[in-house]
Amino acid sequence: MRNKEGFGSWESICLLINMIFVQAILYFPKDAAGMGGSAGWIIPIAVTIMAYIYFAIATGFYRQHGSLGLLEICEKSAGKVFKIIVGLLAALLLMLFEVSLLGEYAHSLKIVSLDKSPLAYILILFLVGMIAAAYYGIEVIARISAFIVPICILGFILITIGVIPEYHIDNLFPILGKGVNSLISGSTVSLHIFSPLLLIFFLIPFFKRRNLKRVGYLSITISGLILFWATLSFLLIYPYEMAAGKKIPIFQMARLIEVGNYIQRVESVFVLVFSLASILYMGALFSFIIHIIAKTLDLDRHQPIILPMAVILYTMTFYKRGLPFHIPGNQMANILWILALLLPIIVLIIGSIKKVTYENEGGQDCE
Repeated sequence: MRNKEGFGSWESICLLINMIFVQAILYFPKDAAGMGGSAGWIIPIAVTIMAYIYFAIATGFYRQHGSLGLLEICEKSAGKVFKIIVGLLAALLLMLFEVSLLGEYAHSLKIVSLDKSPLAYILILFLVGMIAAAYYGIEVIARISAFIVPICILGFILITIGVIPEYHIDNLFPILGKGVNSLISGSTVSLHIFSPLLLIFFLIPFFKRRNLKRVGYLSITISGLILFWATLSFLLIYPYEMAAGKKIPIFQMARLIEVGNYIQRVESVFVLVFSLASILYMGALFSFIIHIIAKTLDLDRHQPIILPMAVILYTMTFYKRGLPFHIPGNQMANILWILALLLPIIVLIIGSIKKVTYENEGGQDCE
């Protein structure tokens, strides 16, 4: 499956931001409050700095690879077998994450809006969106993200502004919360929130290398601001003992907004924002799975594998309770996603070593 057309850096940025934004509105502020206590708002700052360092290291190793995607680098540096191993490993990691979140998002939508609908019915709604997204491909998803994601972020900002009268500065004390050690360990574990950066190395052939740093750093910066503002707003409303026990933080915040008889039931704004962002997110993630599998196996067409993969993911969702990664943010999920962040670094280092070897032997350059 070859992509002769591409899209701009803005579309790429929106696509990546949405993958972090959905996690920010669904559970990140609650997890940060649980790990850092009243100082949980420091965790998104630390995580964003770590993401900057990670991306600077990755782009440093990528410099010599032109506009090649991660799979092309694998094939050029260590052969087709290495490409297949990395491609299938990346696809497996994304499948585990999709299965983990598919049930979680469907359950969250059932709580906030479709309380009388069977979970299987809501899962099918998500699945239809994922199949349509994979059929039209990553390019269409990226272009839709460029319109939808700014609207979702605007809805999120309006919710956090609407709850400003409920803010209590006292909730942020003691200033170091559960202590420095808790903040360090919490920040390290929370780096998984930026695991979608793995996908940027599969996106490069779409938006070209010259925009790589712009896409990466702007995505990290905007996502970091969203994480920080969501966590700070949540902690300013709820003392951390209460915050850690709240489900769907931004939904809980939206329920507090009430201005006279004119502005009430603002949680409907959250339902709209969450529905659009989560369907877009699940569709994008599924499109990447199909794209990576098709490219790894050198398939001419990706459409024939969409339906079988959708059935596999749907079936796995019902058995995920027996798997160790079924809860977003748990220890096993965090380890898997930190490994996902390491995967591009390992490939790029191998690619760099091979390039040096080729040059020393007078061979062909990786580019």
